[in-house]
Amino acid sequence: MLGSRHQAVVKEIDTARCLGRWHTIGALAARYAKHGPSGQAFPHIISSEARLEEQLLAVTWDSQAHWESEGEYRGVGESRQLQISYPMHISDDSAISSIASEMAQVAKQAMTSEEEYQFKVVLAKVYFYGGKFDQCRGALDSLATTLGSDDVLSPAYTKQLYMSQMVMLGIYAEMQGNLILAQEMYEKAILEFRNSLGSQSVIVVPRNSSPSNQEELVNWPEEALYRRAMVLLALGDMTGGLRELASYIRQMDGVTPATFRSFRRVRANRLYMQIVRDSIKSGKLSALEVRSSVMNSHRRQMALLKVTYSFPRANEAHGEVLYEVDSAAKDWELVLAHSRADSLRLVEVMYESMYLTYNSPRVLRHLADALIMFGDYHEAGLALNTYITLVERQLEAVRKAIGAAIDDGATDYGSVFGPNFESVSDILQAAITGARLNVAYLSNAHECMSFVHFAYDLISDVEQRDPGNVIMPAVPVTIRAQLALWKGAAHGLLAQMSREPDNRADHHTAALQLLQQAVEQSPRSFDTHYQLALELAIGARDILAATTSAKQAVALDSKRVEAWHLLALLSTSRKDYTKAQQICDVGLKQSEWWGVYCAIRQSPTGDGSDHTSSIGGDASVDAETPAGPAGSTESGIAFFELAMTQMAIERQLQGYEASLKAQSHLFALFGCIYGSAIASGDELGDISSAMEASHIGTEMATTLSHLRAGGNAGGVRQLAASQASGRRSLARSLARSVFSKHGRQHSVNLPSEEADGSLALQGSAAREHPSHTRYFSHSGTRPPLPVVAANTDVVDAAEPSVQVSLPASEGAKDGSADGTRKIEKSVSGSSTPKRAEQPKRQRSMPHLRQASGDSMMPSPDIPTEAYFDTLGQLSEQGDGAGLSPSGGSSGGRTNTVANLHSASGVYYTPVPTRLAHQRKLAKRALCAMWLTTAASFVALQRMDEASNAIAEALAAWPESPEALTMRGQLYMAQKQYLPALNELHAAVSLESSNIRASVSLARVEHLLGRRDVALGLLKNITRAHGWSDPEAWYWLGRLERELALEQARLSNGHLREDVGAMPMTKRALEYTTYALDLEMSQPARSFAVLRQKW
Repeated sequence: MLGSRHQAVVKEIDTARCLGRWHTIGALAARYAKHGPSGQAFPHIISSEARLEEQLLAVTWDSQAHWESEGEYRGVGESRQLQISYPMHISDDSAISSIASEMAQVAKQAMTSEEEYQFKVVLAKVYFYGGKFDQCRGALDSLATTLGSDDVLSPAYTKQLYMSQMVMLGIYAEMQGNLILAQEMYEKAILEFRNSLGSQSVIVVPRNSSPSNQEELVNWPEEALYRRAMVLLALGDMTGGLRELASYIRQMDGVTPATFRSFRRVRANRLYMQIVRDSIKSGKLSALEVRSSVMNSHRRQMALLKVTYSFPRANEAHGEVLYEVDSAAKDWELVLAHSRADSLRLVEVMYESMYLTYNSPRVLRHLADALIMFGDYHEAGLALNTYITLVERQLEAVRKAIGAAIDDGATDYGSVFGPNFESVSDILQAAITGARLNVAYLSNAHECMSFVHFAYDLISDVEQRDPGNVIMPAVPVTIRAQLALWKGAAHGLLAQMSREPDNRADHHTAALQLLQQAVEQSPRSFDTHYQLALELAIGARDILAATTSAKQAVALDSKRVEAWHLLALLSTSRKDYTKAQQICDVGLKQSEWWGVYCAIRQSPTGDGSDHTSSIGGDASVDAETPAGPAGSTESGIAFFELAMTQMAIERQLQGYEASLKAQSHLFALFGCIYGSAIASGDELGDISSAMEASHIGTEMATTLSHLRAGGNAGGVRQLAASQASGRRSLARSLARSVFSKHGRQHSVNLPSEEADGSLALQGSAAREHPSHTRYFSHSGTRPPLPVVAANTDVVDAAEPSVQVSLPASEGAKDGSADGTRKIEKSVSGSSTPKRAEQPKRQRSMPHLRQASGDSMMPSPDIPTEAYFDTLGQLSEQGDGAGLSPSGGSSGGRTNTVANLHSASGVYYTPVPTRLAHQRKLAKRALCAMWLTTAASFVALQRMDEASNAIAEALAAWPESPEALTMRGQLYMAQKQYLPALNELHAAVSLESSNIRASVSLARVEHLLGRRDVALGLLKNITRAHGWSDPEAWYWLGRLERELALEQARLSNGHLREDVGAMPMTKRALEYTTYALDLEMSQPARSFAVLRQKW
């Protein structure tokens, strides 16, 4: 038995050894020798071990260089081996030799069994760190491989000695090629060690580091955990190895400090993700099942990289960061992580990588792709522009060095310029991404051209400097085809927007040449055939050639609904509506939204009947189609547009009554597809606000967990109530960007609607909304509340407490100062807080704001004769029918302009994001549905309901030129030409390229006797955007004929005999004939619906 003083010293020694306080061991050993019996070996053993450990802490070593190739597979086939590095050893043999000599003197002393065990393990460590592995193995030969439990001298530290003993035996077995024995040693060591500490204990505890912050050479428990997993993988046990590797990574996540073994953990996590990636590709793992695990692994990797690396110095590149960027981009695509939340996590990875690299074009390239996937097209454009700037700097170095490299016999681009240089193929692919971004998402044809021209210049430069493709490989034909494709699409967009015939013809010719070239170079590409078909339809009205290309596009990818849509419209151009209906049936069934649409059509309607629309086939076919999961919003938008076209075809085949019956299904489908976009309110949908919201949400969850852990129930309730209020402010006057100082102005506090306070549209609520059926089945009644209110807030149809007063079609009639819709929501026992005041985008014409009820401020009195100089001129030019002014003032244009300044609308340019674009399309779609309903009511002579439907269209989209045009046409039908003139002027001012508005305006001018104005309008229309519009050419021919007849009429009332030879008459005949030709090829809906622009 030891004395009390002796026991106290033993305990201090055990604690110091466990914690790595080797500088205190010398004094403690002296105290032990003083109080203990003479001749003991224990003080000498611990003193030698302390000198060894202090020597190890003084060793300077580069952990990143040591583990640089850790976890890499080398070789192929049966010779494929996993690289597993052994621990560092001391190269200074003199230091190890002196400690070994000390241990040799200790061996001459008499020792107890416990002292002998510690002596042999410490001696083995001396040999191990000195690189003398055979002697190390000899020192451990006679020791048992089980952990004893009756230790007195070091009850705690003996466990560490046992772990080091087993790890050294395992490493020696690895060196001898006996991996099975090595794995058994590691497994047994971990099991015994964990059992001795307890199942919940932390088995990896880093020792105190040296003043130079050098990691300890070996942490025995960590080494055992790591090598157990790696040896299993080396043995080919991928399942067990992956499991143990994941266990090692998770256990090391909780180690303090976080920098401990950070680079080795980077390599281990990299290996883990590589194995998972290979397992997904081989089909052993499901991408959907491991999606969350893969994304979490990348977030862990970025956390490890941030503690491993700092911002690089000049000409320093962090290869692991660049590898992680490449891997993350590939893995997100591999596991199909395309949702907004998933893409946000990828963008965060890319942004964090920006701070660990020095102007790396590779990071910017992947960041741009991630931003496009997220939907922030503005930020993606900035990233790509910065990428091109950085790449041009690299290309300058390439141009200077390529000639000398060829002369020196170099044969590889990477070996000449290094792995951090962007390859030519990557640069060209980024240019294609930029071109596609600007055409498909931003409608910026000129910016698209700049990317394409940059790519063409690069290709030409490469071919001139390396004609034999010695260093840089030849540019693939597919890349050339993509460049031609998007350049052709940009020319087509410019042709559609051009107002000059010659300019339009040049762009159209260039578009056709480039798209045909793209088809020749990439005949298996869907986009090339589809864009060619679209350009043939829109720009040339070549129905036969467009049909051929559209059929080829459908054959290449039958899941793309837009190709079926184009094919259906082309069939309607040939007036083959039956064939077009069949195409719509087949096309709709290709979409993921088909099951949702079937479920909507099979659901009971609001009047209690259970009928199925004839649109899309008979009820028996629909009943057999199960309702599957819905697809993305983008695919839903294409599906909705095709459904709208199908309804237009149905109207041609079965009449307007059938169209009205099917309208309620489209309203329900609208709610399912656009519900999430509309429910977002005025949220920008940009990456800055999303990352800010994600950060706020993380902090909120952490705060709640702390409150619950502390038992603060009141604080939890208060914080939850604050969340439920939905008043998280996202207002920013400047959206920060790492690429540009460009400011995006948005001075609105935008509330985020939470679960209990939101007015969110659900698909089921929209389907079960009974008001649509009541509206379509009764005439002479005011329309019900539409799905979307005037301020684009979504209204839950199932809320009985929502009360709405509808706007009148001609200003406010309820006595209110403005004609806006008022929504009052009462909650029993509490009052809902008012929404923050928001600037509202309004039209620039005050009389129009007053009429449609979308103004947030009182509108001034604008006389109805505002667009005429005097009332006398109006009475002289009109025929008096229906021209009584509704206002009493007799002001003119001067008063109108003055009043416009006093009540100007608030305009801001929306940030080009996917969410903003979807909200815009939602407004247009809902407005289009109400206008389709209004057109059916007009055809059925139900004018009151048509007027109400137009009012609903304007409530859905107050700035709709189509809705204003239809209301103007309704006034024209009622011979109210002055209100019609005002509405049509407003429509043209909102969209000068709107053909229907311009033609209708010309008709009103004609009816008011101003044929010269009407003729000028029609000539401008047919010269510009209305060159393919039959109605514009018809009215132009009619006016030319009327003017010809007036000039040919003699004083006696008879016509001249040569009236048919007059130039005006010939032009009128030519215009009318051309209008007839155009009408024969006019589709049910415009081809332009397939080329949505911002």
